[in-house]
Amino acid sequence: MTNLPDYAVSPGEHIREWLDDHGINAAELARRLDVTPKHVSELLSGKAPLSATVALGLERVTGIPARIWNRFEAGYREDLARLAESDRLAAQFEQAKHFPLAYLRKWKYISAPARDKAGTVRDLLSLFGIAHLDAFDATWVHGKVAYRRVTLATDKVYERATWLALGERAAEVESLGDYDRAGLDALIPQLRALTARPNPVEAVGEATELLGGVGVALCLIPPIPGFGVHGATRWIAGHPVVQLSVRGKTDDQLWFTLFHELGHVLLHSQKAIFLQGAGDQAEAEADDFASSTLIPQQYHDRLPSGRNIAAVRDLAAELGIAPSIVLGQVQRATKDFAWGQQLRAKLVWDDTDPER
Repeated sequence: MTNLPDYAVSPGEHIREWLDDHGINAAELARRLDVTPKHVSELLSGKAPLSATVALGLERVTGIPARIWNRFEAGYREDLARLAESDRLAAQFEQAKHFPLAYLRKWKYISAPARDKAGTVRDLLSLFGIAHLDAFDATWVHGKVAYRRVTLATDKVYERATWLALGERAAEVESLGDYDRAGLDALIPQLRALTARPNPVEAVGEATELLGGVGVALCLIPPIPGFGVHGATRWIAGHPVVQLSVRGKTDDQLWFTLFHELGHVLLHSQKAIFLQGAGDQAEAEADDFASSTLIPQQYHDRLPSGRNIAAVRDLAAELGIAPSIVLGQVQRATKDFAWGQQLRAKLVWDDTDPER
């Protein structure tokens, strides 16, 4: 965020500078402008606003265009309002403490340091697109915009809204073409094949580009500590927005979550927001979509029944997917999670760049 001055320079100070440079006093300026000496005194002290009429008069007296004087006046009034707002913002800091401020600072989503109460609140307001934190509940918890509505008001409502707000900002749906449902259907096999790439980070980058080509926004937002969500899907301005947290930090969980969220896009209403882990029928259907897309039903009886790394690799190669995905399916089926970790690729967030 740009550092703003903590002072305001009135047009009167510029007028006084011109008077000094030209050896003219305030009384003479009043005569030339055809205004009272009191009015000039108030202009010089910043008490009186510089009107458009006076700006035109100053243009004739000083030779400095009226637009410059008007710009000085507008900047001064804006700076005064900003300075006066600091106290109002600082007064909201207790409300701001409900939000995951340490997380937002770590990932540089807000730039104000902890000691800057007004700046912290200002950054939060910009993130949520509201003018006062009193508007948070009406806008994000009970708002009329469906994709912003945090329908489950739990003790994690602030974390949930924060994570979704970051996804909304990262999605940049205005840069996408129209959503192409048939194009997304046709893209599924290509996305599935990306799971076998040795570098999952590069593969996700390619997936993001491919999905953007059919009007789907894919964004990765770092997980918020204590807020256990892997992914979310909602529609913004006619575009599906798929948001992943990579909470598990392994490639199989990343890919399963992506296909789970794409299941919501293809199967479910555009008027709802889907948070993975809600445990309802829509979530079960999205799980089924992900499972059957990654490993079709006819291959399920060929899943190894025990700790067989070679069999996992062979089946993955035949299916053209990452071995970690097959491993995950086997582990879920057998409830034995204590093996095969060497087949997984760990994903680590770059804390210098939240988008990597």
